[in-house]
Amino acid sequence: MVGKGAEAVSEEQVTDGERAAELMRMRERVAELESTLAALRTSEAELRAMFHAMTDVVLVMDRDGRYLRIAETAPDLLYRPSTDLVGKRMHEVMPAEAAEFFLSNIRRALERNAVVSMDYSLPIEDRVVWFSANISPMSADTVILVCRDVTERKQHEQVLQDSLRQQELLRAQEAALMEMSTPLIPISEDIVVMPLIGHLDPTRARQVMETLLQGVERARARVAILDITGVTNVDTSVADALIQAARAVKLLGARVLLTGIRPEVADTLVNLGVDLSGIVTRGTLQDGIRHAQSGRRGS
Repeated sequence: MVGKGAEAVSEEQVTDGERAAELMRMRERVAELESTLAALRTSEAELRAMFHAMTDVVLVMDRDGRYLRIAETAPDLLYRPSTDLVGKRMHEVMPAEAAEFFLSNIRRALERNAVVSMDYSLPIEDRVVWFSANISPMSADTVILVCRDVTERKQHEQVLQDSLRQQELLRAQEAALMEMSTPLIPISEDIVVMPLIGHLDPTRARQVMETLLQGVERARARVAILDITGVTNVDTSVADALIQAARAVKLLGARVLLTGIRPEVADTLVNLGVDLSGIVTRGTLQDGIRHAQSGRRGS
């Protein structure tokens, strides 16, 4: 009797011990859950704070282009109010071409399981807004789109592109004007004439040289006549350019006739000490042409 009573007391103590241990484990589990819940609340608060600080459009969409969720981050940049979008497909709320563009990029991100970037524009109220978007897969059938307003950047890029196009146009016009101001005119099978008019600066002097050499080679000219009747300035740099042109033409097997030297130009060249002894000169273009056609040589 005594033994049986002691055994019953021992079993009750074991049961009470197990209950106490189970209760302890439950309390520990509750504490863990409370700690996890607190961490989740903190994380949620941080995420909410981050979203409130964002100025990007954040969308969650499925592979069919359906709006699932829209963050309250940039309501003024939405194509329509979020209440008009959630639950609808893009094809229901925007032009088909724009919807297809979005849908193709959404499906590309899902197929690749990788981020896909794209730029696009949408009419928002009374203006066109440009966006740069990243599409990131969230699951096998859903993605998150983060869309940033880059209108200002696009406008700057457009201004830059317009400026570059304008510069290219100006360069083309300048080249055309340079070519017009340094024409090479063939007057026979082996004689070409280049009448020079206006100011002859170093840049134009190089153009004269290039045009002259190319024309002499192309025409297989025997004589190239440089007429400076219309040149407004004759100084050392101009004289040097003419002498260099004559020497360069000579290397191609042709020779240069210099015409149109007015009395004041001749006086300037003398005062500058320019040596034109190696170049045939004539007072007028007509005299130069006659000399070239006659085949005479002289100065």
